[in-house]
Amino acid sequence: MNIEEHEQKIKELNEKYIEGTLSRENVQKAISELLNETNLAFRLRDRLLQAVNGQISPKAKERLGIRQYLLKVEELEQQVIESSFPYVFFNEECTVEEIRDINLDVIDQKTLMWLTIEALKGFVNNELADDPKALTLHALYLKLKKALMPEIPFEEGDGFLEFVASKGQRAELEKTRETGTVCLKCGSHNIASKGKEWQCRDCGKRFRKH
Repeated sequence: MNIEEHEQKIKELNEKYIEGTLSRENVQKAISELLNETNLAFRLRDRLLQAVNGQISPKAKERLGIRQYLLKVEELEQQVIESSFPYVFFNEECTVEEIRDINLDVIDQKTLMWLTIEALKGFVNNELADDPKALTLHALYLKLKKALMPEIPFEEGDGFLEFVASKGQRAELEKTRETGTVCLKCGSHNIASKGKEWQCRDCGKRFRKH
């Protein structure tokens, strides 16, 4: 649809609103659909912004200068992305079809890549690596990786598949203070009990129990 057709559609919507045959809410909804603002990327961008702004009090907004405010937003955005937000959003607030059809031009692609990676970690950690949404996010991850390759020196291989494969190893490391099965430094399984600590017989690393 070209610019003239867009303008004609909007003109028709306004005429219907003036005539009283279309409510303001329905006009806004129709315009959003016309401009493709119903795409998941718009909702994701807005939800991320809401989550960030929700952590800045009105007093802080008044106190901070523009530079300080932008730095604070950047800091909080990182915290939100590294929280459960990406997993919850993609798991509960959208469909497989919406993920598949997400508009890559609406939201910064690096930010979207980060959100996608953190969401995929959430699916894996919740034993949902084979969930249709996780598989669709995996495809999005590969698409973004290819698009961002000229800017970001990604390592060879598929990070998602490697993360899935290493899940057992991560679980073992998380419990090793209780079990003493693996060294936190070198990954060796040659561990000895030394009172309140474990000690690796290979590298000598000591770490406390429990």
